[in-house]
Amino acid sequence: MSADTAQNTDDPAAYRTVAGLGSAEIKIEGSRFLGRAHPISSEEEALELVDELRAEHHAARHVCYGLRVGHGASRIDRSNDDGEPARTGGFPIWQLLSGEELENSLIVVVRYYGGTKLGMGGLKRAYRDAAKAALEAAGTVVCHPETTLQITVPYPRYDELERLIKDLDSARITAREFGADVAVELAIWTSNTDEIRRRIGDLLGRDPNSLGETDGQSQP
Repeated sequence: MSADTAQNTDDPAAYRTVAGLGSAEIKIEGSRFLGRAHPISSEEEALELVDELRAEHHAARHVCYGLRVGHGASRIDRSNDDGEPARTGGFPIWQLLSGEELENSLIVVVRYYGGTKLGMGGLKRAYRDAAKAALEAAGTVVCHPETTLQITVPYPRYDELERLIKDLDSARITAREFGADVAVELAIWTSNTDEIRRRIGDLLGRDPNSLGETDGQSQP
C-alpha cells in the first residue's frame, strides 16, 4: 500500500485514512476526554483496540468510538455511545470521520467523569473536540491500493525497466534479485494494473497477460 500526503485524482481507488496513532486529551468541567485515533484494516481489529482501551482505562465511565472501514458499497460504518445519551458520544466521532471522508479509520474517546453533567450539546462538542484533537495529532494520508507484479528481465533491458518505473507515480520496485536474469517485484496501483502491464509488455516485447500478477488489492 503506497501513501501520499495529498489526494491524487489519477487513482480512483485512492482513499484518505488516519496516518498513524494519534493521542490527545481535553478537560471540560472536571471531566477528562482522552482521544485515540488509529488506522485499521478491519472491524475486528478496531473492536480489539477498543477492548484494549477499556481494559487500560477500566476506571473510566465511558469508552465511545466511531469507525469507518472498507470502501464504497462494502464500507462498514459504526459508532457506540457506551452509555452516554443517544448520539452524543460515538456518533459525533463517526460524524467527524465521515465529514473528513476518512476510511479504514477508528477514533476512540475515553471519558473520566468529573461530576458535572454537560448536557447533550456539551457532550457532543466534548467528544467531537477530543476526537478532532486526536485526529490532528495523528494526521491523515492518501493510500493507493496496490497489486504485486513479479517479472523476470534480461540484464540488457533492466535499466530501461528501471527508468520506466521511476517515471511513473503509480508503480515502484519493491525487490530485485540478480541471477541469470533480474527477478523484479513491482507494486503498482490496482486501478492502473492493465496500463502498467501494457507499458511493461511493450518495453519487453511480451504479451502483457503473460506478466506475473501474484497479489490482489493490498490492505493498509
